[in-house]
Amino acid sequence: MSEGETRSQISDGQPAKVYKAGEFFYEPPGSSHLVSENASATKPAKLLAVFVAPDQAVLSAPGTTI
Repeated sequence: MSEGETRSQISDGQPAKVYKAGEFFYEPPGSSHLVSENASATKPAKLLAVFVAPDQAVLSAPGTTI
């Protein structure tokens, strides 16, 4: 996180967590986003995503509405 806070939860069985500026998180290959949102209703949030993957890897896929 470079600015603000974001709430994130992936399909690993763990509860959603809030990440603050200066913190980082890792998402294992094949995981899905269950929650991905700004943790604040009034302040912006920015993050930098870095993907480490083989050439031609599929990095995202359309989700479904629960």
